[in-house]
Amino acid sequence: MSKPTPFPDLPKSGITFPNSPITAAAFAYTQQHTTEPVYNHCVRSAYWALILAHNLPAFAAADSDGRKPDLETVVLACVLHDMGWASTPGLRSKDRRFEVDGADIAKRWVREYVKEREHDHKHDHDHDGAAAKEGGGKWDAHRQDLIWSSIALHTTGSIALHAAPETALAHLGIMADFAGPLFPGGAISEAAYREVLGLFPLAGFDSAACKEILCGICRDKPATTFDNFVSEFGREFGLDGKGGGKEEFRREWEEALPSKKLLSGLDYLNELVKEGQGGKGE
Repeated sequence: MSKPTPFPDLPKSGITFPNSPITAAAFAYTQQHTTEPVYNHCVRSAYWALILAHNLPAFAAADSDGRKPDLETVVLACVLHDMGWASTPGLRSKDRRFEVDGADIAKRWVREYVKEREHDHKHDHDHDGAAAKEGGGKWDAHRQDLIWSSIALHTTGSIALHAAPETALAHLGIMADFAGPLFPGGAISEAAYREVLGLFPLAGFDSAACKEILCGICRDKPATTFDNFVSEFGREFGLDGKGGGKEEFRREWEEALPSKKLLSGLDYLNELVKEGQGGKGE
């Protein structure tokens, strides 16, 4: 008798969830270390990715090599993608973008999961093969790297959409949780949206919650936000989501602008060259 799954299929939308022990374990891990609004968001993202893989021609059809996106990898990346928002002390870094934190935590978790399954298989006298199926042969370095890049790039559509299909699909699924039926092209119907929310509700995942998380990152590790969209929250809503510390944050952001560093660096180097040329003429 099979174990119950935390991920039901979507009969109305014609979606079969690619259930496996590792996806269930990943969800349990995400539940352990994030809040309900966050882990429900992560799982909904996986469902949107599956719906988009079914409805968007770019993903529904096989490529020239007959290959379709690895949906299990996409699901795993989505379920683990916001570990950079973990509420458990010590999981997150002090000096990396939250997307990189999430990618590092996810890859490390998959690696440890694989080791445990391989150990279980070596000591499995029944030889049912379950542990072997989820060992290093299945979750090899390539798939682990796919998970890392899909999570690290999940907020950067200008790169993710041109990367591996799994990375592009994970990005779209995650962004779709902020659009629902407003997703371009009508790829997510209102009926499908309600079907997914019936399983994993918003649970308080709203603009106020999003501001609290992202403004908190601007407060706790501002240098990781200056070159990306997170800084917009600090500049617009401050460090508390209500405007507090906004002006100071903006000044720090302006000082760290990449354009300033690039141009001032080039100015310095050109002056250095001129000084060297002047010295030769003396």
